[in-house]
Amino acid sequence: MRILKFKKHSKDELISKLRKVTLLHSSDTPNPIYIYKNAEIELSEMLVSTILPSQFYYLEESLLKVGKIKEALADHNLDLFNLDGFVSYVTNESNIAYNLLPIIIEYQMEKDGRINPIILDGIHRVILARKKNLKKIQVVKIAKVSIDFPHPAYANPKGWEDVKLAKTAPIKE
Repeated sequence: MRILKFKKHSKDELISKLRKVTLLHSSDTPNPIYIYKNAEIELSEMLVSTILPSQFYYLEESLLKVGKIKEALADHNLDLFNLDGFVSYVTNESNIAYNLLPIIIEYQMEKDGRINPIILDGIHRVILARKKNLKKIQVVKIAKVSIDFPHPAYANPKGWEDVKLAKTAPIKE
C-alpha cells in the first residue's frame, strides 16, 4: 500500500468533526442528534496499559491492514500513533478518500459506578501499539457524554486476556 496524496487536519478540525457525529440514522431526520455536542473532547497522550477493550475479538486481516497503513504513513513522516489531528488520504489501492482519526476512547460508566476508558474505535491500532510495546499513544478522550446516549457496551470483564484473534467475525446465532 502506498499513500498517493494526503492532507493533515488540525486538532480543532478533529474536535469540530467529532461534535458533528450523529446518532445512527438520526442524520436523515429533521432533528439530527449530535451525541458529542456537549461532551468533553480532548486530544492527548494516554498510557496504553490503561486502555480497556469492550471487544472480545480482533480480526487478523484488519490488524495486517493497520500495519500497512502505519508503514504507508511513515513514508510521509506521519505517525499512526501521534496524528495531532487527523489525516485524509488516498492510496494506490482505491480511489476512495479515507479519513484516519486517532483512536477514540470514551469514558464509560460501568454497572458498579466506576468510569473506564473504553475503546470506541481503534482496537486494532491499540493491539498494534501493545505488540510494539509502546508506552503511550495519542488518543481522543471523550467524556461526559449525555446519559441519553451511553456507549452500548461495558469493558470486557477479563480485559485483554479475553480478546482473541479471529480470522472472521464470529457469527451470532
